[in-house]
This record gives sequence, structure tokens and C-alpha cells, in this order.
Amino acid sequence: MGSSSGEDEKNVALKTIQKAALLSPGDPAVWAGLMAACHADDKLALVNKTQPKRIDLYLALLSAISASIKDKKFFENYNQSLEKWSLSQAVTGLIDTGRISEAETLCTKNLKSNPDQPAIILLLRQVQCKPLLESQKPLPDAVLEELQKTVMSNSTSVPAWQWLAHVYQSQGMMRAAEMCYRKSLQVASQQGSWSGKLSSLLRLALLALKVCMANISNDHWPSLVQEATTEALKLCFCPLAVLLQALLQFKRKMGARETRRLLERVVYQPGYPKSVASTARWYLLRHLYAKDDYELIDVLVNNAKTHGDTRALELNQRLSSQ
Repeated sequence: MGSSSGEDEKNVALKTIQKAALLSPGDPAVWAGLMAACHADDKLALVNKTQPKRIDLYLALLSAISASIKDKKFFENYNQSLEKWSLSQAVTGLIDTGRISEAETLCTKNLKSNPDQPAIILLLRQVQCKPLLESQKPLPDAVLEELQKTVMSNSTSVPAWQWLAHVYQSQGMMRAAEMCYRKSLQVASQQGSWSGKLSSLLRLALLALKVCMANISNDHWPSLVQEATTEALKLCFCPLAVLLQALLQFKRKMGARETRRLLERVVYQPGYPKSVASTARWYLLRHLYAKDDYELIDVLVNNAKTHGDTRALELNQRLSSQ
């Protein structure tokens, strides 16, 4: 929700759910939909490195959802599930926009009224851990053990295992991160979660490719990139998986014809997101300069100009002046 290529199209979902809120102000699902749309819009802004527009709405929307379900009878567990989901959205939104103390206060306040909430405890640990991870300092063993215990109490949560994997990866514990991603993949498969399986496979592939790019000599990691991306492509056409396969080939044999073929596929064929194509363009340019193929370099530079790829054009300037 809240994302597409054109500015008008981008806000269609958000505007639609705003109209629904005006028509049905007592429906908690409408307020939840509005929160999801705002959250997606802010996420897109962060990805595009622009300022999020709706950072002050999360607490207000959380209050609106709580008020709309108060003293009302819905399906069994509906109220509780919706409250937990909306709290998670609000906390995540606050974290993403740098409002760490507010996120921590929100979690703590919720736990005071009901301490036995493993999912909220996990949220609190994520909030508390964010500044530690951003400091890029090693986490004490006691902290890692506490985080592992918290995730174990949320063992059926795909995002929980993925988050723990991210923590291990930040500490350079790549094998432990791999095991957590495999656990998230197992949980997603057991739950029949298509998105959970795809995200776990892609995170596994990204982890393995990062190790490959660090010039660590080990056959395990290239094989893992290939394994994970192949499985992802069985689920759907996945541009990121195709790109990761191309980058693995680039790392293996930068000047090979197969490297050019895989990168050109991402750059020139339709259906690839702008960011994915831009990354492929950057690596393809390096490949072509290594081969001194100036005819194809001109073609690629014109393509970069057409798509407004300033990063590729800046790289071309640097390489051409060497």
C-alpha cells in the first residue's frame, strides 16, 4: 500500500482508506488500514531517503483503534489480535522515525497492564537493542542470550527469527545468522506463509552474498546464494533473486560473458524495479570497463541517462577519467 511509480498513483491507497475512515469512523479495521497505509508510505520515504510525512500519526491512530474496539463484541480474539498488531505497527513506525524513547514508553506501558505478552516483550527488546546495534559495538554475551530467550518465546514468529538473524549478522556471527534465517524459513513453510518463505530465502541469499563479497574463501556461501535464489524463483518472478545471482557471477568471474548476460538481463529487460536495475547497471559498467568495451559502455550510459541513474553516471565519470 502507498507505493508506486507515479506521485498520484502512490497515494491512491492512502486516500481511499482516508475516505473510508470518514464514512465508517467506528470500524477498527478502517483505522488499522489507515495505519498500515501510513506505515507503508513512511517506509517508502525512508527507502527513498526522503523525510517521512506522517510520523506524528501513529499514536493517534493507535488510540483511534483502541477506542473503536472498546466495549464492542467482535469475533473471538479479534480485539486482542488487532490491538497487538496496531501496537506493533505503531512501535515499528516510531522506531523507523527515530522516536526510540516514545516506542519504549509505549511498550512498557502496555506490559504494565498485562506482563504476560511475549510479542510485546520482543518489541521492547527490539527497541532497546536498536541504539546498541547502531553503535556498532559488540553486544555482551548476556545480552545475546537474553535476546535468544525472547525470540524462543516467540518461536512461531517469522519476523522474530529474522530479527535475531540480523542481530547475529551485525555481530559477525554469520553461521548463527544463517541458522536463524533457516528457522524462519521452516516456520514460514509450516504456516504456509508465501511472503515469509520468500523473505527468508532472500535474506539468506543476501547474507551469503555479503560473505562472498568479503572474499572469504569457502564454497558454502556461494552455494547458499544459488540455493536460496533458485528456491525464491520457484515461488515467483523475483527481480532481487535474479540480481543476486548476477552479482554472485560478477564476484566469481567479473570479466566473463555470462556475467554480462545476467547483468544485461536486469538492466534492459522490463519488469525490474528502479533500484534493482540501478544496482545491476553499476556492476555492468564496471564489467564493461574491465573489458574495454566502449561501444557497449556508450549504450549503457545512454540507458542510465534515460532512467536518471545519477549513481551510474557518476561511476562512469570516475572510470573514464582513470
